[in-house]
Amino acid sequence: MKYLLLAGLLSLTFACDNGTTTTEETTGTDQEVMPGGEVATEPVSPETTLGVETGTDLASHFDIALSDFDQAHYADAADHLRMGISALETAGVNLEDEAHEELKVVIEEMEDVTDRVRAGEVTDRSEIETLVERANMIVTPIEE
Repeated sequence: MKYLLLAGLLSLTFACDNGTTTTEETTGTDQEVMPGGEVATEPVSPETTLGVETGTDLASHFDIALSDFDQAHYADAADHLRMGISALETAGVNLEDEAHEELKVVIEEMEDVTDRVRAGEVTDRSEIETLVERANMIVTPIEE
């Protein structure tokens, strides 16, 4: 019985080995694989690793939205406004109660403006700029 079990395991082992080779043999590149070689080519910041958007990322969404709005690309502008709103919601998680409530009001107003931008009903960019400035004042801590 032991021999049958051992023979079955060996045949299963050999059946599972489908003749795959290592990556060095199949790639055919002239590069040498060095043990302990460097893996990452760029340093990674903790914010990038955790998926936290920085203030520049937040501002870039709104800058791109305003640029698209100026070029009459209203659907693209609305998409970037939505991304900016998502970034604001993420940034507002750690705010205190009063600031968090203020941010909620601004976000609701931004969502309304975003819907109107998508429909092409907003004609002046100052409405968007005002909401972005209000949101930045709430989210950005004031340094003394």
